[in-house]
Amino acid sequence: MSAPQTTKRPPAGRAPAKAPAKGRPAPARKRRRRRSGAGKRAFHLLIVLVGVVAVLYMALKLFSGPGGEAQAEKREPVPTHLPVTPQPSATPLPTPTPPNVDVNSWELRLIREEKPLGEDFVPESLTEIENGQKVDSRIAEPLKDLFGAARAAGYSVYFCSGYRDYATQHLIYFDNHVNIYMAQGMTEAEANAKAKLAVNYPGASEHQSGLCADVLESPDQDMEPYIGGSGLMLWLEEHCAKYGFVIRYPADKTDVTGVEYEPWHLRYVGTTAAEYIMEHHMCLEEFLAMYGITY
Repeated sequence: MSAPQTTKRPPAGRAPAKAPAKGRPAPARKRRRRRSGAGKRAFHLLIVLVGVVAVLYMALKLFSGPGGEAQAEKREPVPTHLPVTPQPSATPLPTPTPPNVDVNSWELRLIREEKPLGEDFVPESLTEIENGQKVDSRIAEPLKDLFGAARAAGYSVYFCSGYRDYATQHLIYFDNHVNIYMAQGMTEAEANAKAKLAVNYPGASEHQSGLCADVLESPDQDMEPYIGGSGLMLWLEEHCAKYGFVIRYPADKTDVTGVEYEPWHLRYVGTTAAEYIMEHHMCLEEFLAMYGITY
C-alpha cells in the first residue's frame, strides 16, 4: 500500500507563500545591505575634515581684516627686489670758531725764513730773567710766573736761551752747524737743509724777537738727543698756555713749521691764542691761516 499523503502547513504567524504562477520563475528575495566597520570610520573622518576646513575658512576671514577676500585682492604684490633705504651720511664735525684776537699784534708776529725780522731788528725793551738770559720786557712777568709754577710742581727749570741778536744767530747757524756738516762730507746745499731743521736761518729766528725761551732741566743737558718724554716737557705742554706760551714746534708739524720737534722751545702768543692753539693741537702757522695770514 502506498503511504498516505500529508499536506505541509506553514509555520504559525507566517502567511503561506504564494505558489508561483505557472510558466514564471519565482522572483529572488532582496537582501538587506549592512554597513561594514571601515565604511563607518571613513564617513566619520569625512565629517571631521569638513569641520576643519570650515574652521580654517572662518579664521582666514577673521584675520584678513574687514572685507575679507576683497581686501586680499586690493593688496599690492610684494616686490621681488626691495628698494635700498639710503643711509644718512655722517654729521660733519663743527669747524672750530677762531677766537677774537688781533692777528696783527706784536704777540702773533710770524717769524720764519719767508718772513724774516731783518739784520737790524732789536726789541724795544729787554728784561733779564735769570742766567743772564733776556726776553722782550712784555713777556717777562708771564715767563717768571711759568717758571715759578713749574718749580712749585717739583720740576727743575734751567733757562738756557732767550734773546739772541742777528750776529749770534749767524754764528750758531753757520759755524756750529753748516760748516761742521760740510766738514763731514756734505755739500753746502745738504748742510743747509740739515741745519734748517734744527736752527733758524739768521734773521728768521724767533730768538731775535725776544718772544721765546728755551727751557731745560739742567745746564749740562744736551738738546740734540733730548726729544721730549721728560717730566718737565710734559708739564710745559699741559700748562704753558695758561701763561700765554705755546710749544712752537710740535712733534707732527715739521712739514708746516720747517723745524724739527722742539719741546723746550716756548713762544709767547698771549693767553687767548695760546689756549686755542694748544687745545686744537695746532702750530702758529695753522692758527694764523684761519685769518688769511700765510707766508
